[in-house]
Amino acid sequence: MKLQRIIYPSVFLFTLAVFFTLQLGLLNKGYNNSPTDIVIKITKGDNLRTVAEKLEQSQVIYNKYVFIAIGRVFGKQDNLIPGEYKFGNGLTYLNVLSTVTDPTIIRTVTVTIPEGLNIRQMGRLLQRQIGVDSAKFVEEAKNDSLIKLLGFDDESKIKDLEGYLFPDTYQFQFNSLNREKEIILLMASTFRKRVTPEMREEMKAKKLTLNELVTMASIIEGETRYEPEKKIISGVYYNRIKKGMKLQADPTVQYILPGGSKNRLLYSDLKIESPYNTYLYKGLPPGPINNPGLNSIIAALQPEENSYLYFVAKGDGSHRFAVSYDEHKKNIVLYQQYLKELEEKKQKSQP
Repeated sequence: MKLQRIIYPSVFLFTLAVFFTLQLGLLNKGYNNSPTDIVIKITKGDNLRTVAEKLEQSQVIYNKYVFIAIGRVFGKQDNLIPGEYKFGNGLTYLNVLSTVTDPTIIRTVTVTIPEGLNIRQMGRLLQRQIGVDSAKFVEEAKNDSLIKLLGFDDESKIKDLEGYLFPDTYQFQFNSLNREKEIILLMASTFRKRVTPEMREEMKAKKLTLNELVTMASIIEGETRYEPEKKIISGVYYNRIKKGMKLQADPTVQYILPGGSKNRLLYSDLKIESPYNTYLYKGLPPGPINNPGLNSIIAALQPEENSYLYFVAKGDGSHRFAVSYDEHKKNIVLYQQYLKELEEKKQKSQP
């Protein structure tokens, strides 16, 4: 009988705790008193505790432990759906839980696609952010029927959508069917809008195909993120083409590396056999090597008129430009000195 006296109070206390937890979940409101909604992003892999912490930190709910308990009592711990959620004020814990676990709600998520990613890198980013199938994304970007649907089939030499998926900030539906295709349609349609009819007319006047323009823009994008230099670098490459020189653009070699891009190229990398290797072949490669932003496209369309034929990095994101090869060699020495000093500082800073 003594055993019963121990068990019954424990059961009673547990039942009481569950009852009060449910009361808090059903009746207690969060403390979002802001006139605007609070936006919470749930990503793939977030568990009940992670979501509860986000909600508490953003002041949608008072107590993460109550939310976790409510989620477990209702068996919703495995039903969390990734997406972006807007929470107004006056919501109970149960309201919030229902919102993040209801499969009938259409969810969107904001994703920023930075300039200069190729389609493989885009696929991996989207897989991390919203769980798309990265392999299917790349496959859809090479889909002939999709290219035709977008109206790119009339453009010369465009065999896939590398270069034509416009980098921007997008709102994607998280749980839509065939997301990979929908995302590509949206990004390629955005490209067609941002490359205006006026830009296309200027392109034709300069006897450039869209493929040539975007390919040049992608090389510029790969060379620098420093906006003031983009038109200068564009001028350098056009100067080299006019003189029948090889572009010798490192980003084109990075594009064909079997293991993906790396910090510094080796001399052996420059010998990789590929039509994209501008150290081996003159002129532009067959197509874009990444998806450039608008500024790089404009730079490719409106290069600075200069006499430069060479440039080398300074180490701070900008470059030194040269007309002659002798001047270029001096600039290379300066860059090598910079690298040496950087390595010495690094060694000194180590314990």
